[in-house]
Order: sequence, then structure tokens, then C-alpha cells
Amino acid sequence: MHELLIIGIATVDAIARPVDAFPAPGGLRFFDDLAMTTGGCAVNCAVALARLGVPCDVAIRVGRDMLGDFVVSELTRHGVPTRLVARDPARTTSFSFAAVGSGGERSFLHTTGANAALGRADVPASELVGRAFVFVTGTMLMDTLDGDQAAALLADARAAGAKTMLDTVYVESVPPDEWRRRVLPVLPHVDYFVPSHPEANAISGLDDPDQAARAFQDHGARNVVIKLGERGVYYLDADGHAGRVGAFPVGRVVDATGAGDCWCAGFLAGLREGLPIADAARLGNAVAAYGIQAPGAATGVPTLAKVREFMGRAVT
Repeated sequence: MHELLIIGIATVDAIARPVDAFPAPGGLRFFDDLAMTTGGCAVNCAVALARLGVPCDVAIRVGRDMLGDFVVSELTRHGVPTRLVARDPARTTSFSFAAVGSGGERSFLHTTGANAALGRADVPASELVGRAFVFVTGTMLMDTLDGDQAAALLADARAAGAKTMLDTVYVESVPPDEWRRRVLPVLPHVDYFVPSHPEANAISGLDDPDQAARAFQDHGARNVVIKLGERGVYYLDADGHAGRVGAFPVGRVVDATGAGDCWCAGFLAGLREGLPIADAARLGNAVAAYGIQAPGAATGVPTLAKVREFMGRAVT
């Protein structure tokens, strides 16, 4: 059992690039490259941690199908334990088609699949004991776990002595009331809430990161970090200290798929070492900078030592 437990969504991603526009009905457009990779917030974060050299366990749900076999084999290849991978006999493995534009931004077509059935029963109470951090990631795509079940899970994790962390997925079609139903009950049990800027806006109705972060603290979250993409991150800690940590410049964005998940891996690695929130966020920014310079969610992430060398010579 490792100090870090990542719980959340798993997908198989077909990543096509460059795709700057979709064809009209009945039409055809060409693209240059297609890569099949594992995806989903929990798998991306776990693989990124493994590539950094930071061990973790992952709890996910996939189908008893070819795509599920692929997820298990890729986790095994990266040295991530698979004993908490549930194989669902009734649902397919979640699948995404990711269209990556010339600038690196991506759009998704997605089927939720087995992620919708991931629930509290997939994470036995004994698996929470001895953890330093328990991270639930992929909220808005886990119909069973979102909301009250996630709140109960993280409450139990805290009772077992772990720090807790929560991340969400931006789903454009979800109305504000549904965002709040799924997220707000969980926040009183969250030590680190780490949404992206669009997600923070969808939940709080506030565009200003500081105002949104304070609203999340009012609902019970202790520390809040809002990911701002190329602008870095904004943080508000439990003592009221706030600030922005700038992103690292990169030569060319190849694929922004999984950038937030790579950031979470770096941030968790920093917290595990006892770094202050701003320093952990800076480490997250550096890992994300590597992630966006290669196709796929975490394939560009190097060892933690190499990331630190990069940070030592880079200017944010």
C-alpha cells in the first residue's frame, strides 16, 4: 500500500491531431496522427506520478472488454498496482475521442461507460488506512460516486488520517444546479480543492478566481487552487494567504490533453514532500509544462529529478 491513493475516472483515448474543425454532416476531413492511449483523470495522474518516480495506488472501474484490458496492461507497464481496478461486467470501458487543434487545445467526444458506476463500495475502508493523501478526481463523470458518496468517502479518509483532494471535469452542457449538487456537499471534507478556472466558474458562478476560491472556502474547502492554464494557478490557503504562481514557458504546445492531471501529479508530489502550497503548485506547473509538449496525457512527463533541473534553470 502506497501513501497516495488516486480514485476516479479511467478512459481509453483516441487522440487525433491536428483537428481544427469538424466536417459537416456527410463530410470528410483529414488529420495527420492518431494515438491510442489511456486517459481519464485518475489514470493520467497515476501514470504521471509513476513517471516522476512517486508510487501510488489507483481505484478505477473499467469494463470486461478489450479496452479494459488495455487500461490494466498500461498501468502494469508503468508499475501502477491494479488490485483496485474493478472490472464491470455490465458496462463498457469509458472511451473518448480527443480532437487536438493546431494550438494544442482539445475537444472531446465521450461515453461515460463504467465510470458512471464507480462507487464507495469500490474503495474498502481498509484501503484508506495508512494513506497520506486520498485524491478523488473526475467529478461530474462519476454518477454514483459524485456528491454524497464522495463526501462520505473523503470524510472516512480524513478520519483515517489522510489529507484529501478533489478535482472536477468540465462538462459544458451541465447546468449550474447540477454542478453544485455534485460538488458542494463534498467541500467540507476536502483539504485541497483544485478545479480549473472554467470549472470554478461553473460551480460558483464567479469569474474572478479569488472570489470563487473564497466562495469554496465558505462552503468548507480548506485550501483552494484554481488552475488558470497558460496563466499558471491561483491559490488561497487555509490561513487566508493568496497568490498566483506563473506557468513555465514552453517552446511549442503539442497536446494539452491531461495537462491538469499532470499538474495534480506534480502538486501531490510536492505536498507529499511537505512543500508549502505555492511551491507544490510551482512543481505542478513544471510537470504540466512537460505534459503539454508531447502527444498523450502523461507521455512527456520525465523523472522528478529532471523536472527539478528544469525548474532550476527556467524563469516563470
